[in-house]
Amino acid sequence: MVQLSNALMALLAAASASSAVSLQKRVVQQTPDSTLQWMQACTTASGGDVCNTVSQVSATTLLATASVCDQQDAADTMIDVAKTLKSNPDMIRLAQIFVQQPRDAADGLQVPHCQKGPRNTELHGLYHCQFASSDFTKFSGDQKGNLPPNITAVNPPGSCPALNSPVPDGVQLYTLVSSPGAPSGWVSPLHF
Repeated sequence: MVQLSNALMALLAAASASSAVSLQKRVVQQTPDSTLQWMQACTTASGGDVCNTVSQVSATTLLATASVCDQQDAADTMIDVAKTLKSNPDMIRLAQIFVQQPRDAADGLQVPHCQKGPRNTELHGLYHCQFASSDFTKFSGDQKGNLPPNITAVNPPGSCPALNSPVPDGVQLYTLVSSPGAPSGWVSPLHF
């Protein structure tokens, strides 16, 4: 019986050690909180039911399962709605901050950046920060999108135009900043 217990203990210890190596730190947040201020500004501007719908859909784009450009597309929609409400400047500012909110990282790595331009010029040159405990040596996925378009380096790593540092884990960017910052490296295409 003692030998079985020792063998069982050794097996459990080995299983524990091998699973510890494969565990990766998840970095997550309360995504519904990310759009609360935008929804309040939209409601105040008489946006009606569309405010809640856009807010809920936008919050899901911060989940680790979202596609790489979903967050930017959601911010474009937030600005589209703001433009229907007399180009509400508070809604536009909050959409600009939202597009820079870090996304959840199920594997603890940096989340790649969208490689297409936004529809709305108000979002040009804005890209998401990373959470502070992200591994700044690697990105999730296929290693495409490690830099935002037209940017040669994100310095310091994990920062974004609104905040010159990574965002503390799980914190909403709008609680740290009130301005979206200056767009980085965006060169507007020429229109003839």
